[in-house]
Amino acid sequence: MGIHGILDEEVAQRVSRKTRRSPYLLAAVDFGYTLLASLLIFGGLGWWLDGRTRTTPLFLIVGILLGLTVAFNGLLRRLRVIERAGKVEKGRDKQPPTESQP
Repeated sequence: MGIHGILDEEVAQRVSRKTRRSPYLLAAVDFGYTLLASLLIFGGLGWWLDGRTRTTPLFLIVGILLGLTVAFNGLLRRLRVIERAGKVEKGRDKQPPTESQP
């Protein structure tokens, strides 16, 4: 392998590092959409129920709290999956390569 092969490899590594997305960034974006959707759905349902039963802020507050609970539960589940995947990845890095026997 000549100098051009080494340089190409270095450039490829730099590009892959720059384009690789952080799983935490994706979790944050996912959390934002989940929070928005759950607040709109459960808050809207609470607002609708308040209009039907004339208990003005009661079901709206319950709906908002339920929406927050759903969104944070989803975030915590996603973070646990990311942490487990990181531990598995680190475990693979620490294991010495095995030699295959013919």
